[in-house]
Parts: sequence; C-alpha cells; structure tokens
Amino acid sequence: MKPDKINLSLSLLIILTIVSWITSCTHTADLTGLPEVCFERDVLPIYTNSCAIAGCHDGSGGESGRALNNYNDILSTVVPGNPDASSSYQAIIKTWGENRMPPDQPISLDNRTMIRVWIEQGATNPKCITANTSNDGLSAEQKNNLIK
Repeated sequence: MKPDKINLSLSLLIILTIVSWITSCTHTADLTGLPEVCFERDVLPIYTNSCAIAGCHDGSGGESGRALNNYNDILSTVVPGNPDASSSYQAIIKTWGENRMPPDQPISLDNRTMIRVWIEQGATNPKCITANTSNDGLSAEQKNNLIK
C-alpha cells in the first residue's frame, strides 16, 4: 500500500473508532432513593414557562403546530424510561442548531435534569404531595369538610 492510502485508511479507522465510542456512550443514573418527580408540580411549569408560550408550543398553531401545555401532549414527545429517545428532551439539551429549544433562552440545567429524571422514572402523572396535602391526596381543608 502507498503511504497516502495507509494514512487515509488509518485516519478513517481512527475517526470510525471515535464516532463508535462517542455514540455507544450511555449515561445511566441510579435513581434509587430519589423522590418521584411530580409532573404537575415539577415538570409542567417548566414546559409551560419555556415551551408553551405564545407563538411556540401553546396549542394555538404556532410555528410547529405542536402543543406542550398538558400531560398528554408532552407525553407524546417522550419515551417513558428513555430520555435519549425523547424528542422534546433531545431538543432542550441541544446546545446549537435549528432544533434547539427554546431557541433564544436555554432551559436551566436544574430544569433539564428534572425533566430527565421524570422521563427516567417512567414519565408518569402521579398525584402530587405538597406540604398541605397528605398521602391520600386530600388537603387539610378537604378533610375538615369530610368530618363535618
């Protein structure tokens, strides 16, 4: 083989090895012990304030025609348990390009992480437990009304 062909072959081999290594890299986290992310309390406000704004994904047609302002519409853009296969998650983690969302103001790392954990936990819509709500989903006021 000529030196030029050897260098080209070696260069291609190195490039293919690097591409293979990068694309095979997966990040898995141990979510054991983390509290369940509540869609309505933790995830929906992120989509509402960053994606479902006028002219974007608010359901009024917008540029894409895709609404991201409720559980079912957001769920249609994610693959429960797999953020890497979830189109809306992939759009919010892009750092450049036309598919980066939102295009002008990236979602914070904390909020992207919240969405990733929610997807990894199965992208469910559980009842939220707040400071004023017990495990049965009833607020203190609702319980008082039941007692009367």
